[in-house]
Amino acid sequence: MNYLRDMLKQSDLILGIGTLVILGMLIVPLPGFILDVLLVISIGLGLLILLNALSVTEPSEFSIFPSLLLITTLFRLALNVSTTRAILSKGPAMNSSVIEAFGTFVVGSESGLGKYVVGLIIFIILTIVQVLVITKGATRISEVAARFTLDGLPQKQMSIDMELNSGSITEQEAKIKRKKVQREVDFYGAMDGASKFVQGDVRAGLIITAINLVGGIVIGSTIRGESFLTAIETYGKFTIGDGLVSQIPGLLSTTATGIIVTRSSSEKKLTLEVKDQLFGNSKTLYVVAGALGLASLIPGLPFFSLIILSAGIGYLGYSIEQVAKEEIKKIETVAQEKVQERKPENYIKEISVEAIQVELGRDLLPLVDASSGGHLLEQIANTRKKFATDFGLVIPAIRIVDNLEIPHDNYTIRINGVVVGQSVVKADRLMAMNSSQRELEPISGESFVEPAFSMKATWIDPQTRPEVENKGYSVVDPSTVIITHLKELISTYASQLLGREEVKALLEHLRQTHPTLVQELDYDKQGRLGVIQQTLQNLLVEGLSIKNLPKIMEAIANNITKSLDPFFLSESVRQAISRQIVNDFLAVDGKLHVVTIDPRIVDRLNRSLMQDEVEGKIIILPHEVRTRIMESLYAEFQKALEENRFLIFVIARYLRQPFAFFLAKEIPPRNFAVLASEEIQRSVPTEIASVLSLVSKEEHNQEA
Repeated sequence: MNYLRDMLKQSDLILGIGTLVILGMLIVPLPGFILDVLLVISIGLGLLILLNALSVTEPSEFSIFPSLLLITTLFRLALNVSTTRAILSKGPAMNSSVIEAFGTFVVGSESGLGKYVVGLIIFIILTIVQVLVITKGATRISEVAARFTLDGLPQKQMSIDMELNSGSITEQEAKIKRKKVQREVDFYGAMDGASKFVQGDVRAGLIITAINLVGGIVIGSTIRGESFLTAIETYGKFTIGDGLVSQIPGLLSTTATGIIVTRSSSEKKLTLEVKDQLFGNSKTLYVVAGALGLASLIPGLPFFSLIILSAGIGYLGYSIEQVAKEEIKKIETVAQEKVQERKPENYIKEISVEAIQVELGRDLLPLVDASSGGHLLEQIANTRKKFATDFGLVIPAIRIVDNLEIPHDNYTIRINGVVVGQSVVKADRLMAMNSSQRELEPISGESFVEPAFSMKATWIDPQTRPEVENKGYSVVDPSTVIITHLKELISTYASQLLGREEVKALLEHLRQTHPTLVQELDYDKQGRLGVIQQTLQNLLVEGLSIKNLPKIMEAIANNITKSLDPFFLSESVRQAISRQIVNDFLAVDGKLHVVTIDPRIVDRLNRSLMQDEVEGKIIILPHEVRTRIMESLYAEFQKALEENRFLIFVIARYLRQPFAFFLAKEIPPRNFAVLASEEIQRSVPTEIASVLSLVSKEEHNQEA
């Protein structure tokens, strides 16, 4: 017994031996008792497959069915060959009890040639039903199901990606769903081909049956010297029995095929669904019972049969109605108990706000579908990685959702629930932009303003890309337009994405390599974690990287005992990482091109310096002076654009931060930098590109 159990565990060995046995059946003659065993196995396999097909809730659960169909078809064909050999070679001496029993049962025990004609007609009808009805229908359904499953694959994958990015499912659940979708595609694709084997099996069985009958009559009449009538009786019985024995398992497998391919995804077995859907409505059963009752009154129809059937169906409807009433009472009772025990609703989840959220219009959804060529999700992952690498800031997960309330070709970017950017994107177009400073040949397309840098651009047909690029334009896809815009907005609002939890996570990560430094910071002490957070936020506001966290925290640790002012600590950190800051602003020629400040403006700024409890040191100027300084600033900004250089101001350390905040209210902070003169090392080659001078009153009045 244990040996048999061990053998059953060797599934590969059993399958290999079974395949060899099937091949051997095509060549080696088999005695009658072995044929009987194999025929019974064939019928048993057909029943087993059919019952399993009835019990699955969805087709992909029976994923081995296509392969099983192929193996059993080959097995039946091999049996057909073996039985044909036995019938034709042995004739009346054929000793298969199963074939003889089936033939005798169908033909009957009466004498005469008519019984064989009746048996043959029954066999032909059975074969026609299998070929024209079940097999043909199952094959057609397999083809249609395979096509529609493949056509719906991109939408299913996109739906899974959308659910994952919206937070509806986890990464593990998304993997399970993707695997399930892929299994469905593979299953229906395999079924489309496997159903052709079923068709071939039925046709081959019909041909083999004809060969058995004709060949048997010829051999019996000519070789064995039997009379024509005796040959028909002998080989007719065996042929019909053999045909039925082979067609019945085939019919079971074909029926299982039809059931499998017609099953839609469900949470219940077919038997339960039949009970719920066919016999689940008591009113329908009452109508059927009434119709049968009225039919029993028609003269000539069987009264008792109809009235008994009518009463049975009516009773079934009454029983179902009573069960439904009991279920409703139970539900109402449970609902009342829940109402009595109900606690106040907790709406904490409803007030949660996503850190970063990208809302897409309907036409932009293909951009997140990898199977359709969309790579927005991959670009977002790369963006988060780049921010971690370049800025030392781990960007929270970016949720992508569809928003049917915005135009179909629009997208919206929210940070902490607030819309910070939105624009239009043509999903089926490419964006061409003149990123050079020279005039280029005009191109045809729809005019557009690039959202990240507000540059003029054009939506072009993808087929014209080579031609447009040859004219000198930069061409990008729609996903890149969104990602570039997203990067700029994240850079601008990076400080708002750095909360206390994120800072604590950074410090705990630093503790692994610099435990003493983190211990000295003692950030658990009241107020210190918030001070460290604001200090890092000040650096991010000015576009500086916090990647060199050990150096930054060391500077904070050295000065946090002197002052808890985050603005003071920010300047201390800048001094510690000054070489990194300056290197980031070096031009292509290796020099630092700066704009110095006229002493008169410095003096005026110094006299206007005030201390604010929230923003630290701020500059408050009279309206006229402020206007004149801003005019000079705008002139310098325009000059820097014309000379294709980044605008860098240099000022004394104590004025650097107030002046930077003063400029940030007028000019986008990503378009300039303010360095303290103390931050620039002597070894850095510095070149004064311009001097910020105060516009005279006469010039101001003339411009006004």
